[in-house]
Amino acid sequence: MNFKLSTIAKLMFPLLSTAAIVGCNSSSDSSGDSGNGYFDTTNPPPIDINLPATDGPVAKLPAGGAVEEPIQAANGEAVLYFVEKSDSAVAKSTADYLNYSLHIWNNDKCDRADDELLVGWDDESNKPVGADQYGPYWKLPLTAGSTNCINLIVRDNNKQNLLGTDGSINFDDITDRTASIVAGSGTSVDSRESAFVSISGIANASAHLVDQNTLVWDGAEGADEVRLYVSLAADIEPKGDAYAYENDYIVLDSGTMSADAITKFPQLVGKPAFSVDSAINMRPVMKAEMAVIAVDKDGNVLGGTKVQPAGAYDDMFAQYARNAELGVVLAGSEATFQVWAPSAQNIVTVLYDANKKELGRLQMDFDEDSGVWSLKTDKAPSGTFYRYLVSVVHPVTGDVEEYEVTDPYSLSLSTNSEYSQVIDLDDPALKPDGWDSLERPFKQDNPSKFVIYESHVRDFSAQDTSTPEAVRGKFEAFTQDDTVPVRHLKSLQENGVTHLQLLPIFDIATINEDPNQVANINEPFSKLCDVNSDVKTSSFKNDCSSGLTIAEVLEREQGNDTTANPSVQELNRLVSATDSFNWGYDPLHYTVPEGSYSSNPDGTTRILEMREMVKSIKTDIGMNVVMDVVYNHTNSAGPESKTSVLDKIVPWYYNRLDPETGNVKNSTCCSNTAPERAMMGKLIKDSLVVWSRDYKIDSFRFDLMGHHPLAQIQESLAAVKNVDPNTYFYGEGWNFGEVENDRLFVQATQPNLGGTGIGSFSDRLRDAVRGGGPFDGGNGLRENQGFGNGAFVQPNDITTTDKETALHLADLTRLGMAGNLESFVMVDSTGSKVRGDQVDYNGQPAGYAVDPSEVQNYVSKHDNQTLWDNNQYKIPYGVTSATRVRMQTVSLSTAMLGQGVPFLHMGSELLRSKSMQRDSYDSGDWFNKVDFTLEDNNWNKGLPRKDKDGDNYDIITEVIEGSGENAKPTSQNMEDMVSFYQELANLRQSYPLITLGTGEEVNARVDFHNTGTTQEAGLIVMSIDNGTTSGTDLDSTLDALVIVINATPAVKTFDIKQTGFTVSEKHTTALTTGASVADTKLTVPAWTPVVFVQKRSGERGVGLPVSTK
Repeated sequence: MNFKLSTIAKLMFPLLSTAAIVGCNSSSDSSGDSGNGYFDTTNPPPIDINLPATDGPVAKLPAGGAVEEPIQAANGEAVLYFVEKSDSAVAKSTADYLNYSLHIWNNDKCDRADDELLVGWDDESNKPVGADQYGPYWKLPLTAGSTNCINLIVRDNNKQNLLGTDGSINFDDITDRTASIVAGSGTSVDSRESAFVSISGIANASAHLVDQNTLVWDGAEGADEVRLYVSLAADIEPKGDAYAYENDYIVLDSGTMSADAITKFPQLVGKPAFSVDSAINMRPVMKAEMAVIAVDKDGNVLGGTKVQPAGAYDDMFAQYARNAELGVVLAGSEATFQVWAPSAQNIVTVLYDANKKELGRLQMDFDEDSGVWSLKTDKAPSGTFYRYLVSVVHPVTGDVEEYEVTDPYSLSLSTNSEYSQVIDLDDPALKPDGWDSLERPFKQDNPSKFVIYESHVRDFSAQDTSTPEAVRGKFEAFTQDDTVPVRHLKSLQENGVTHLQLLPIFDIATINEDPNQVANINEPFSKLCDVNSDVKTSSFKNDCSSGLTIAEVLEREQGNDTTANPSVQELNRLVSATDSFNWGYDPLHYTVPEGSYSSNPDGTTRILEMREMVKSIKTDIGMNVVMDVVYNHTNSAGPESKTSVLDKIVPWYYNRLDPETGNVKNSTCCSNTAPERAMMGKLIKDSLVVWSRDYKIDSFRFDLMGHHPLAQIQESLAAVKNVDPNTYFYGEGWNFGEVENDRLFVQATQPNLGGTGIGSFSDRLRDAVRGGGPFDGGNGLRENQGFGNGAFVQPNDITTTDKETALHLADLTRLGMAGNLESFVMVDSTGSKVRGDQVDYNGQPAGYAVDPSEVQNYVSKHDNQTLWDNNQYKIPYGVTSATRVRMQTVSLSTAMLGQGVPFLHMGSELLRSKSMQRDSYDSGDWFNKVDFTLEDNNWNKGLPRKDKDGDNYDIITEVIEGSGENAKPTSQNMEDMVSFYQELANLRQSYPLITLGTGEEVNARVDFHNTGTTQEAGLIVMSIDNGTTSGTDLDSTLDALVIVINATPAVKTFDIKQTGFTVSEKHTTALTTGASVADTKLTVPAWTPVVFVQKRSGERGVGLPVSTK
């Protein structure tokens, strides 16, 4: 968290002798103890920048005409002009500008925006009223408020934030409410002309220090001299009537990128490079504001831009900081504080007591080699709270900023993460009994034996009445002996589920940890009115005094819910703004447990209770623990945001920036991090080691892993394996955004992960079984049926899935069940012999894994519609609920009975619905409820949130009405589904042939029948050989195993051409009633997966060898 104190006044530093020496050596009170217990040893170190003397002409802006303001603000409104440099990387037309939009919001800080401007992020209706060559402009209706400002973000047609931060207009500083704001800045100015002048010289941030002596910039064409301007006072700006730049500068020479720089910055290759005199000590220069300006022989400015410094930080400091033990380390009575901040002009550690009263301030020492600020003191015993008071130039504001910031290496925090806390994770008081000797219950030598169950701390118990109220939705819910959710997990474990994956449990920025500031649905509606003032002016204002709970009002609104008036979601949006629910993909501090999941978020209780949860999951429930980690983005960046930490410690380093504008990229959703930077990689590695060593996490699931360099993930894996040799990494290997196709580095994406032993989620089997893709909308949600819900064999009324498509989907499903191996050989639906990497998936190779352990096969997870909801779109309306249960089972069986690592979304085995929510990350307890009592699957609780699914309301309503009771499962349906899933898990656990660990084993043993052009649609027949020609005897009881998945509405019989097969005795439910064997023919009922086994009698038989293709 960050707490803005002031902006240091800008200073001018004189030229001294023949060289410019820019210094900063003033000191504050350094008298230490004041006598009343308070202490202050603040004494900033001197900063000496020695630059060679220069004698060139003063740089000045060329004279130009006036910049007009076509409109002025009328009464009750404001006018905003947005100004971009006209010669930016991509020239903009007036039409381009008219596609820009504003995102505007009110809060306690600024609240003058009229309600008509307050729309969601995805709404682009706040369009300009006009535009010209200088940029677009808006008229903004205002309302009365307690402040005199508005909050805003200017966005292009891709909704990219063009300010690089949250912006605002303070009308106290603006004449006649007509303001201007420039690209790359959140601060408004009084006139359009001054805004234009400010970027005519220095605009954007397209210069890059790729190392300490090389700057790359393509904006100096035709220049006689290129200069790097430097100012510790952060006052590089045109001054006086001549608009002159009077700061000190370095003259740059022509240069080249080194081989190392080319490797690290491939996107800059081919652009002009300039060299910095190697005699100049650039380390102190990194503490100054920097800008590069190109001038002609008379000093006229031809172009200028800010400098992105990350490459120089890595080049100069990273090698010395790589092994630093950052954060706080306690040793006896002494605490050592270390924070990496090479650009900071000063850092002071501010200490606080348990009541957050300031105890004193301690000056930190700066190491010029490593860029680490450090302090050793006996004034900070365990339990002391602290923050860092940082003075640093922030390029977004162009000022020397001073603010208090929490420690990015925090291990403990206060409520709502406002203060870091000094603690020792090895303190016995923070460990449950038996913690040090705790072992994992399931071996991790072959990840193909894993069955991963994806859970969420709050979903798991928040609405469960068998869980004690005090621990509902919290870590401690997993420690209870005999609650319904815990009993369910135990039953899954007993049948073969091995791992419990928890959605983010690190410190989350978007959940309020103070219970007095939140209102959850089982609490009185009056509390919601108290914590969210918007409710008092909403259509639900009368409920503030109704005496009802929030849930009771939501239940009432179910009866009023229509496409024209989706009142359930309207109320739920008001609830979700101040409730305790969020998926948690909003990291604030990476290495501290989330406080809202603890009984006391202030201090160390969260640490003990998370450890108690981990211990109970392992010892009582019997599963290994997987942690969902999110290192690809921060919740926010910039100097103003309260949830910005890293970017305030080292501005423009930890986040990935647009190479032209310097704006933080947000392709992940939020403020992308830059794991390719050495110290961001170190932060990730150090954090993972803590979670593995100090919290005994067994495996890690990486959010958007494709935004990470593969080398960085591998380096982190090696570090964690030093703690736990059998740890396992897997994640989302998606390929998109500014890093797409290895543009910046070799990514940790699906095609690059083969052979690494690192797993990735496979969208191949997912889309083939579910039908369509995750971004379908409108009729596409029904038209695109999949293997698991009737493609071609049981068409709905508007399907477009023909036989050719259905057979290709079956090919993708087969390949997925063979571990999605690039080398797997099969006969495809055209009759061709193909390898896995020759099977098409949306224009790319479908097969990419070397070993099956490198693939997470799944048909549902927290993202997108649940499996049940997805199927309701696809299945013909007249299909009974009992058949829909079997279709759900068939879909799950493709992952559970295939090679690879099966992954299950919590509730898939309960027929869980989210009432058709596509994205429920912040949809609260109402839509995210999981009912382990099997009374209600949460179907049709109101139309889903409008901003995500509003365009689908008509088709959702049609599906609900068309399917009627068929889409609403009974308790018996849910009980059947649980037993069917447990049977699938037990089958997988019972047969080693289903969990082959290597690609070689899969290729030698796995084969598919019913393939080619004459195959029966909807029928998969998969054999796994254990006969004499297959290699090592993996199961002394079997010679072969055949898995038949009948995904059709008719009984199917297939001739396997061998005798000796029987239905597996592990089938113990009604799932396989009607399955049989007659000689060589296997019969399978409609919508049924069956395992047939060829039992061994005596010597090992020939089995069912892989056919010659």
